[in-house]
Amino acid sequence: MKTLLSRLRGRRAPEPAAVDSTLATSLLPPEDVPAPPVIWSDRAAALKAQPVPAAEAASQLVRLWRGDAALAAIGDAAVPRLATVLQGAALAAGLTPIQQDEGGDFLIVLLEGRVAMERQHTGGGVSRLYEARAGDLLGEMALLDGGPRFCACRTLTPCTLAVLDSMALQRLMADDAALAAALLASISRRLSLRLRQTGARLSALLAPQ
Repeated sequence: MKTLLSRLRGRRAPEPAAVDSTLATSLLPPEDVPAPPVIWSDRAAALKAQPVPAAEAASQLVRLWRGDAALAAIGDAAVPRLATVLQGAALAAGLTPIQQDEGGDFLIVLLEGRVAMERQHTGGGVSRLYEARAGDLLGEMALLDGGPRFCACRTLTPCTLAVLDSMALQRLMADDAALAAALLASISRRLSLRLRQTGARLSALLAPQ
């Protein structure tokens, strides 16, 4: 026994496995001064977006998100209250309501149609990250953290959108805290689900072969 213990004491501790920090450091916020935010009214004018009544956009959003407990708890009253802060718009196919690396002042809820979320790389190639459908969020990260847009969003079909900008969100939080909390809970849930999906894909890509 003494001989075995002496041998164990003499062993060196195993070296820790090497950790690739490239991904972690690439996710750190950039130190550059962010680009000034692009406001929705300017983008809508540039794209010749057709207005959609706010009440109609709010009704479609509530219908698409009816499974969210926080928003469902507000009930039918959510539609007219949301209509005071949302903007509705219709876009043709082949347009880019959100551009990569620009400053973000609004988020979009896709009500109808399909949108490609694409990122252009330094070398010039473009990767399609996701194809959004009715009920999906676009551009929420830049609105929430003030950073640049991570990717561009391009309409693949004619689309109907509900738009929430930063000033409207601030007004909602000041005037209707219950609805603001329910809306932010629904946004957070969708953002969390997307991050889980992204994490699962990264895990599969980085797993040892």
